[in-house]
Amino acid sequence: MSALDAGQLNRLLRDLEFTASVAMRKAAPKAVQHQWLQAAVHRVDVSQDEAFQLRLARYVGLRGKLRANKQALFSLLEELKSVSPLAFDDILRRVSDLTGQLEKSVASALLGLLDPSQAAIDRDLRELMPRYGFPLLAEAPSFDECVRWHADLGLLFEQVIASPRWQAIVSRLDSVLPVSAGTDLSDVCKLGLHLSQARRVVALTPAPTRFAAPVARPATQPALGAAQSGEGVSRPGAVRLHLCR
Repeated sequence: MSALDAGQLNRLLRDLEFTASVAMRKAAPKAVQHQWLQAAVHRVDVSQDEAFQLRLARYVGLRGKLRANKQALFSLLEELKSVSPLAFDDILRRVSDLTGQLEKSVASALLGLLDPSQAAIDRDLRELMPRYGFPLLAEAPSFDECVRWHADLGLLFEQVIASPRWQAIVSRLDSVLPVSAGTDLSDVCKLGLHLSQARRVVALTPAPTRFAAPVARPATQPALGAAQSGEGVSRPGAVRLHLCR
């Protein structure tokens, strides 16, 4: 089973190659934060360690009801450290119970810290992936839709990382990361950070289409007179440039 067909995967890999250095340079501060949290989460008591709590709150972007219930969230993360195996649906349910709404991004971020092989969901990634034919996750999805989307995202990450082109991409990512982050972070984490930052670059390019619309051509092309061929003529679709002196 695969998340994308061959053509869709090729377009995604092409864009990853195009954006690799710029995107990861922008993502480097978050990569360093992830590295620190991933290393510290098993060393400290998350429910008590204020330095860890402050960094985690900034990393996952605690706000609203989750911010009001942050101590319960820290205690939950400490409890989850002893749970094996970890499952996204269980973490999503327990984090969402704190607020009464689906906390897909925070739940997947916590899972990604405890299990580096798991992909994290964020808004940038949700907005980017449908460009390549990946399913759209609605603004207000159901619980089952979130769980299924996260599972499909894991399949997509496996596809990309299994591609022979991935090694060249990840080498470029590592070249702009601090050495320790490049060594410690999983390929899944690097790919997630890359995709989140790449959305802003890719959004500036036209979305790919399977079929190009035919271009209508007029039956006859009127000849241009001497007066029409000068600088002042505006042609349909032309862009006039004004030079400032």
